[in-house]
Amino acid sequence: MRQNELDAARAGGQNGNRMRFFPSPLQHPCRTALYGMAGLFLLSSCEEKETEAPAAPPAEAPAPEAEPVADKLAETKEALFNQAVYVLGQKVSNPELFPELNSTVKDMLEMMQAYYAELQKGAPSEERARMALQIASTTRDLGAYTKAQGEYENALAECESLPEDIRNTPAVQRMLSSCQNGIGLCLLYQNKAAEALQRYEAAMAVDEALYQAVAPKEGEELPPGDVEPDLSCAATDLLDSYRCLGDCQRATDDPEEALATYTKGKELGERLKRLSSDMSIAYAKLLTSLGNLQNTMNKPQEAMGAWVMAARICQSLNASSPKLEVKAETKRCYDALVPAINSVAQKLQSDQQAAEQKAAEEKAAAEKAAAEAAEAEKAAAERLAAEQAAQKAAEEQAAAEQAAQQAAEQRVRNRRRR
Repeated sequence: MRQNELDAARAGGQNGNRMRFFPSPLQHPCRTALYGMAGLFLLSSCEEKETEAPAAPPAEAPAPEAEPVADKLAETKEALFNQAVYVLGQKVSNPELFPELNSTVKDMLEMMQAYYAELQKGAPSEERARMALQIASTTRDLGAYTKAQGEYENALAECESLPEDIRNTPAVQRMLSSCQNGIGLCLLYQNKAAEALQRYEAAMAVDEALYQAVAPKEGEELPPGDVEPDLSCAATDLLDSYRCLGDCQRATDDPEEALATYTKGKELGERLKRLSSDMSIAYAKLLTSLGNLQNTMNKPQEAMGAWVMAARICQSLNASSPKLEVKAETKRCYDALVPAINSVAQKLQSDQQAAEQKAAEEKAAAEKAAAEAAEAEKAAAERLAAEQAAQKAAEEQAAAEQAAQQAAEQRVRNRRRR
């Protein structure tokens, strides 16, 4: 089963900001290097916040109140936790090759669980729900799907326990969708596709509502410039949901329903016309899944069309985006597409050559049959002509013999009269 869940981090940071993933090659599998990189990531995050800070107010304007030192420390602690613990944990994609990193992620998970235990001493909060979701996602990344399902259920309960005004914010709604989607993935890995389908449909319903709240109305064009962040997040999540739901429908042996779901996602991407980086990556992944399904349905031409479109999106985005994480993700997707495209292209070429050879053989056979038929027809005509000529000659001979006989008889009669 392919990894087909929504990115659990899409629920974003506090106040609805998306969590950013920075590049981490992880060239050397040692714990010391991993924690050293955490510091670099934190510096990168802080520098980004500084450059995005609003300009200072005019001199005549009243000076803003200074933020309490405790709030700054809390913000720094949260940034460190998100970047060093969760983000780096997400980057460990192959624990079998890097057991040391796998062990480090387990240590980080223990840190998250300890921090979450502290948060549980207070009232339910968005921060506590987000931490519960991060614990679930990290547990899932470690391959403990049964345990991760329980953690996702806990995160879902945390989100639903929030006051209604907080629970209905886009940030928390996205966390709710991620929880449902994460549970769906865990159920799929436990071969419970029918139950997983219900969770994916629940996630889809949330994502569709979030998208409709910010989507351009029917007939409206997107405004010029970059895609608005709210629209980018909502459309990305919805494209991912179409892909995940379609993948789950395939797992329940319902290819026609999966095809319909993927097609809806494809139509969404075509309707938006202009995509952000995140939207482009989500769209390319959906097209890849669509091509995979079409290939299994013995529709190689359609599969090639979807794959080639996805590869072009990845290639274009890889060349245009300055973000290393975007380049890494698009290269990974592109590298996975190329063998499939080449394999099907070779099969199509082989099939075409076989079809052309078969057509040539059938044409040659038809020409041979036509020639043989013409030859047979000519021979039959010649036989008929010969038979007719022989019959005519026989008739003429019979007529001549009859005439001779009559003449002889007449001569006999004449002699008798004399």
